[in-house]
Amino acid sequence: MLTDQQADQMLSRLSSYCKEYSLKVTDRDLKECIKHLDLVLETNKTTNLTRILNVDDAAVLHILDSLVLLPYINKAPEGALLDMGTGAGFPGIPLTIASHRKATYIDSVGKKVDAVNSFITALGLKHTHAVHDRLEEYARSHKKQYSVVTARALAPLPVLVEYAAPFLKDGGLFVITKGSPSDEELNSGMSAAKICGFSTLLTDAIDLPDGLGHREFIVLKKTHTASIALPRANGMAKKNPLA
Repeated sequence: MLTDQQADQMLSRLSSYCKEYSLKVTDRDLKECIKHLDLVLETNKTTNLTRILNVDDAAVLHILDSLVLLPYINKAPEGALLDMGTGAGFPGIPLTIASHRKATYIDSVGKKVDAVNSFITALGLKHTHAVHDRLEEYARSHKKQYSVVTARALAPLPVLVEYAAPFLKDGGLFVITKGSPSDEELNSGMSAAKICGFSTLLTDAIDLPDGLGHREFIVLKKTHTASIALPRANGMAKKNPLA
């Protein structure tokens, strides 16, 4: 568990980073994000949730790396958030804390979902829950139920847009964060996006502090009906990408 001194130092660093990146996050919300990270690191001793064990690196690569998506989340219509492939609850839980949206976090690994639901309880997050399911399967019963969907390092771009499309309401946003995607991945992702009913709203990029990585953001808007029926059969998105 983090000592009070470690938590205070982390709060000071994160508060400074938020100002540097023009993120409007209160210290109260940052403290909740730090509490979440503390729970993750403690649970990680018995359940494999993260390979990032250095607390200073984890503050950047988990908390800040989630919160940098907040300006794009805030551009979405009012309504619930879905975090695909949530893992230990990143970026979903920090974004929920900072945006105060209802949220669902989905992952295909049951132990991770159990851990995230325990974090939700410990943090007292209301109107949120984690789900153990395949994305295609969950989409069949949750079409057009979300205003914003997030994904981070989950799958190639053409696969991600196909997963996200059926979940989004008309006008909803899909916010994707990637390291340094190739031109080939970006081009095929944009082709798949058109098929799935998306238009590109914006693209952006930042460098994380302390040399901890480059991030590229792609924000897609659900603007038209997909030209194929979605979701396709389980596994088809990966086996036979649309582009």
